[in-house]
Amino acid sequence: MKLISGLAAAALLLTAVPALGQAPPGGVPLGAGIQRGVEGLNNSGQAGYVTLFPQGAHSRIVTDLEGTRPGRVQMVVIQRGRDCETIQPGILARSTDMVHGMSRGEVPIATDRLLSGNFNVVIYGGDGPGSRPVACAHLFR
Repeated sequence: MKLISGLAAAALLLTAVPALGQAPPGGVPLGAGIQRGVEGLNNSGQAGYVTLFPQGAHSRIVTDLEGTRPGRVQMVVIQRGRDCETIQPGILARSTDMVHGMSRGEVPIATDRLLSGNFNVVIYGGDGPGSRPVACAHLFR
């Protein structure tokens, strides 16, 4: 009986350990950086998270979306706006383009400034002129 209990406990530990070492989607550990939700725009069905990492006068941005089309390249930018409904025209900074629902880039704006409540991370449906916004994350404290 002790042998069976011991084997069962060992099997449980061996199957649980690999899960502890895995990173969540996007490769951003839970509790790392400053995370905000991304909401879909224009009925895109895309949603996810944006995570900011302070880098002095710059900010590293990791954007992770579900519902993106395979192989589509999408533009990730910073634009002014009090919320995702009032995005102002004009791109202030551009992060790395999103491919397969993931973007990891850096923008030349300090994280404290981005979190002032006046900025959004906006994801466009393509990487060229005429693309429309498909997702947005309002940045705030």
